[in-house]
Amino acid sequence: MRNLLIAILMISSTLGAQDLAGTVNLDRALLFSFGYGPFVTAGDLADRFGGGFAVDGGVDFLPDRKNWQIGVMARFGFGSTVREDVLAGLRTDGGFLIGNQRQPAQVELRQRHLFLGPRFGYTFPLGSNSRAGLKTTTAIGYFFSRIRFQEDPVQYVPQLDPAVQAGYDRLAGGPAIYQFVGYQQLALNRRLNFYVGGELLAGFTRSLRSYDIALGSPPPGAGRSDIVLGLRVGLIIPIYLGAGEAIFY
Repeated sequence: MRNLLIAILMISSTLGAQDLAGTVNLDRALLFSFGYGPFVTAGDLADRFGGGFAVDGGVDFLPDRKNWQIGVMARFGFGSTVREDVLAGLRTDGGFLIGNQRQPAQVELRQRHLFLGPRFGYTFPLGSNSRAGLKTTTAIGYFFSRIRFQEDPVQYVPQLDPAVQAGYDRLAGGPAIYQFVGYQQLALNRRLNFYVGGELLAGFTRSLRSYDIALGSPPPGAGRSDIVLGLRVGLIIPIYLGAGEAIFY
């Protein structure tokens, strides 16, 4: 009889531990996310820039025992392929810029873009972990893009004085929509929390400068369709706000 009671207690303890393990990640939480991945450009943005890499980050609120989350995000993209040579008019016949030491200067053109906005997401569970599965996120915000000048580290280039760089950088901006589809996991043991998937960013922008020095006139006033397609891999740091439960094995 004593052995039977011990066996029953052991089984009950095991089932109780499984219940705890199954509910330990269901409290409300703040989710801090950090991601990285490559992207390619399309639309009008592809005429100006090639592909590159982007980092993203955000914070979201996840309600108790729910799979929707709401928060804010920022995404910063960078690359070295610039297809519009805005400095062509400043170059010599050999294609160089001349610095203040009367030597060819090393000035590189770089791509920069930034998206900021609020977002809403939902995870469709796949499997026994109700907070692991197909994740969709939609954000509406503002998108900027510009050309960055990486100047010669040795000599100064008077033609690219910081006071006049705005006349060459082709800064554009406007409202944008962001979409992510992939897999997200908030682990039952709260240790391995990540997301991976694909993204689409579409910005409806126009030039934000009043004058383009390279063109010798105001920039075109027509609207632009700037599109970015990318892959995302990221980590999530959850800060659970409930009482939480211990996990026993």
